[in-house]
Formats: sequence, structure tokens, C-alpha cells
Amino acid sequence: MPTDAPPYAFRDPALLRLALTVPAAMRREPDNQRLEFLGDSVLGLLVAERLYRAHPELDEGGLSIWRDALVSTRGLAARLSRLGPWFEHGLDWGQSVYNRPEKAKVDACEAVIGAAWLDGGRNAVEAILSRLYAKGDFAKPPVALRTGTDASHGVDANPKGRLVQYAQINHTEPPLYTRLGMSGPSHEPTFTVAVRLDGREARGEGPSLKKAEIAAAAAWLAQHEPKKADTP
Repeated sequence: MPTDAPPYAFRDPALLRLALTVPAAMRREPDNQRLEFLGDSVLGLLVAERLYRAHPELDEGGLSIWRDALVSTRGLAARLSRLGPWFEHGLDWGQSVYNRPEKAKVDACEAVIGAAWLDGGRNAVEAILSRLYAKGDFAKPPVALRTGTDASHGVDANPKGRLVQYAQINHTEPPLYTRLGMSGPSHEPTFTVAVRLDGREARGEGPSLKKAEIAAAAAWLAQHEPKKADTP
């Protein structure tokens, strides 16, 4: 059950306050974007390690699909209530209304993980993950792994994982992602990424490098993956 107390007591409360400081157009003081960048990497690593140890039967593609289902914006958003009221009530929205509140909350969650990593290392982050994830999250495969698609939207749930699987099946080099640029204001940037696989390239855009890579992978599949009707 969610509680009012954070799962980890920060030795430096200023780090937690910074992690909960949402970017805003009129904000002059630092916000949580740098901590979100760090927390995103830490979260991906520790979730990947748990899955690697728990499921030796899965290949890289399967592990990627499961990890992404747990750490994606949608996956985290579905679990934020587990953190408890301290998280929701602690968010600092600044002087203006943020136009993507769900994403801002997910980014703040990742920022809290980054702050915990700086403040107390792995043990601090594990305390947060133990609240954020249930045992079943690492035991029952997500729909995307069982079907290869997002059941609620009928679209590919993990294009990056699909590209890895394509490379493995066709014995090619792994996908190569290249950052091409960033545009827009610092509080709401747009990244452009290219992915090259099997001598062919596609591009994608997104509000973070991770989402731009996902968009590029989806574009590559849409443009270059053989359709079932085209295969013998």
C-alpha cells in the first residue's frame, strides 16, 4: 500500500527537492532534467539486471521488450501511484501549467531515481524500485512479449527490440543509432536520431533521445521490414 513517507530517506533533502522540480518556461532556477537523464540510465540498468538474472531463457530481444515495458513512459505512469502521496504532493510545477503532466511525472520519477543514486548509491535506488515494482512485474511477461504487439493500440510495442531481433535473424550487425541534432527550447527539446541497419537508414524525432530512437526504429520497420505477404 502507498504511504506518505518516501521509501528512501535522503541525506541531502535538496537533491530530492531538485528531482521534484518540474521544468517550466518561466523558471529561473535549475530543474530536474539533468537528474532525469541520470535516473533514466540507472533505472534501465537495474531493471535489465533483474530481468537478466530472473530469465536466463530469454534472448536479447525478449529481455529488451520486457525491460522497455517496465521502464517506458507508459509503464512507469501505470505504477507511479505505488510511490505514495509524498511523490504527487511534492512535485513543484513552477509558475505555469505544464502541458504534459503525465510525462512530467514520469520524468520526475526518473529524476528521483537519479537523485537517490547520487545520495545513497544502489541501495537507495533499490529501495525506491521495491516500492515502484511488484514481484509480478518481473515474473509475468508483458503483453508485448507474448504477442509482439501492443494489445490496446494494435501497434508495435517495442520497435527497438524488433530491430535487434531482425539483426539476429538476418545475421547482420546490430542497429546503429546516431544523434543528428536537437531543436526547440531547453525545457521542451526535440531530438532527431538516425538508425542504420542492414545498409538502410531511417530517422525519427522525439522529446528525448530514447523516444527519438524508438521513433527511428519504428520508421525503419515501416519503411524496410518485409511484409508477411512479401515473404515466401
